[in-house]
Amino acid sequence: MSTAVVETLAWLIEYWPDLVEARLPMATRRPQHAGELGEQARAERDVQARLERVERSVLGLGESPAPVDVTVLSTILDVLVRADDLAAELTEPTIAPVLAPPGPGQLDARPYLARARACLLAELHDLDEPGPWYALAEPTVHRMYEQVAKALAMLYTGQVVRVTCPWCHGVTPEHPAGGAHTWRVHELPGGQIAIVCHGACEPPAREVGTWWGGAPCWPISEWPRLAKLVRASEAA
Repeated sequence: MSTAVVETLAWLIEYWPDLVEARLPMATRRPQHAGELGEQARAERDVQARLERVERSVLGLGESPAPVDVTVLSTILDVLVRADDLAAELTEPTIAPVLAPPGPGQLDARPYLARARACLLAELHDLDEPGPWYALAEPTVHRMYEQVAKALAMLYTGQVVRVTCPWCHGVTPEHPAGGAHTWRVHELPGGQIAIVCHGACEPPAREVGTWWGGAPCWPISEWPRLAKLVRASEAA
């Protein structure tokens, strides 16, 4: 029984405070806390989040001098509207009361995300498989996830990882002296997300997660170790 959509809704609920906090660029990030979900997909998303947070804090990425990050605030408001609409649409066929829409200045989408998740869990329980509500919610939930992950500077397909590869040191035909940012995030066949080095890179076999298109790459499960190697390389 697929639970990807309900897991993603739980992920959105967990990271919503981070998104609201991110609208204030100078705010101190709240400590990371462990989630309740034990599914592999959720574990992979958490690894992805932790790696990018290391990159943001240690490497100083994503800084902004503005008192409010307008892009993040826009994402908050857009996702809030989507979550409210989705919760209302899924609640209408049930006996539960429709939640009141968010008022002026209200930035908490979690009640609406939780209501949508509860409706989908009820459908999965009743049918023992995804039903029409699940199909209805999936594109909206996926879009909200993409918006929040991007606003939190989490890695997504095509994004350049702004660190120097500790093995090729950023050497490319365009940058023969090195220093280029050669790591990019790609979605591999089967939906697996990985960092791929596009430089003249030949790491030791023990350091390579796998190879893709002749280039070394590291799936999500390898990212915590990869982050430690990057930090050690930069400190040397």
